[in-house]
Amino acid sequence: MYPTLIGNANPDKALLRRSQPQGLESQPGFRDPEPIPEPDGLDAAASSFSALAPERLEVRRHMLGFMVGASPVMQHLFARMRCTAPHFRLATVEGETGTGKMLAARTLHKLGPGAAGPFAPFAASEFLEDALTHWRDAGGGLLYLSHIEELSVPQQRDLRDFLERALRERIRLHAAAGPLQLVAGSLQPLRRLSTSGTFRADLAAHLTAIRFSIPTLRERREDIPLLAAHFLRHWSQTHGKPLRGFAPGVLARLSSHSWPGNVRDLEIVVNTAALETAAQWIRPIDIPRLDWSTQPVPAAPCEFSADDPNLDRAILRHVTVVLARANGNKVRAARLLGISRSTLYRMLDGKHPLAAGLQ
Repeated sequence: MYPTLIGNANPDKALLRRSQPQGLESQPGFRDPEPIPEPDGLDAAASSFSALAPERLEVRRHMLGFMVGASPVMQHLFARMRCTAPHFRLATVEGETGTGKMLAARTLHKLGPGAAGPFAPFAASEFLEDALTHWRDAGGGLLYLSHIEELSVPQQRDLRDFLERALRERIRLHAAAGPLQLVAGSLQPLRRLSTSGTFRADLAAHLTAIRFSIPTLRERREDIPLLAAHFLRHWSQTHGKPLRGFAPGVLARLSSHSWPGNVRDLEIVVNTAALETAAQWIRPIDIPRLDWSTQPVPAAPCEFSADDPNLDRAILRHVTVVLARANGNKVRAARLLGISRSTLYRMLDGKHPLAAGLQ
């Protein structure tokens, strides 16, 4: 399936060959890039493995819904999701911060019986503030409750009671008055939390009958070139910059990092490099410090580019910077932005005009 690395070939070439998806030209809004002169200092061999060459991109071959992964652990997860999504009523997605729990929930929604209905994401604590209204807002679709592990014991009781009352009053998961499916997201395994006494055992058992564990990026390093190419093409189109791919040395550096913030951190790094590069290739000098997620983030003025006065993209750049400053924590980012969590979730979910650039 992949070309073999032979001789003394540049390892970056092999990484890119393994990451190149095909058939992306069929996606809505795709435009063939115009011929671009080669950047200084890069020979023809380097140009032969552009991550953005549409005829050789393979991302679509390794996508399920909103998720990307060619590694065995991701292919196993995809197989479980395909098999289970049309049938479950309650499920939990568990994984470290930045692994893509919401994307997994969106993928389950797309594959499930409520695909034509809404995808309604809420922080679990926010949902409980007006549970019945939010429940009805998700009618016929999928309700996603994130950060469920952060609920206090009284809130856990309230959620359990609400779910029981919804069923008792026949506002069932398959009824039009409520969601067809409910997915809970947790940073920690709920069963383990229930064993330690920090999470109600009855609620944990109810929610984890179907459970999906999202692997860390450390467990799927072979996906890093594929993900990097996917993010680069997305942000290249979002920012209106004709980026062609990665220069030698970049993918090897990305693949050797530990990524404590997982896929989210990788996307932020690629986005930052795409924003700041003055070249048509992402060079090693364009990659920001990879230990940024463990370092204090200094205050920075709001960025403005006289070369790109578009207001939507300016807002998008600002939201991206704030998300990075909040280490990907959406609740904290919404607070810093001065918007509600539901507004930010809608932006991330594709229901806001700026959402295309925040996926």
